[in-house]
Amino acid sequence: MDEKVYDLLEKLYAEVLNVKTELKEEIQGVRTELKEEIQELRDTMATKAELQEIKNTMATKEDLELVVEELKTEIQSVYDEVKELRNDFNILEIVTTKSALDIAKLKAVR
Repeated sequence: MDEKVYDLLEKLYAEVLNVKTELKEEIQGVRTELKEEIQELRDTMATKAELQEIKNTMATKEDLELVVEELKTEIQSVYDEVKELRNDFNILEIVTTKSALDIAKLKAVR
């Protein structure tokens, strides 16, 4: 009976060693995969210096507000010019109509 117990213990020990080896291999595989994934992430991520450079080149809220104000002024100026041109065109239309009327009267007199 002692021999059977000893054989069982040997088999159990061998099995435990086998499982231990398999676990070590599995853990090593997971570590390798994680290292590769981490390296891929590092390769695709922006560095701190790159992020700082992007931040430095970005317009601030104040810059954007200045641009908005400049655009509002420019748009108002164009709007005022268009209003003036509309008035000028109305006057031109009136003068052209009067001239056409005068020409028609002159032709009628002949």
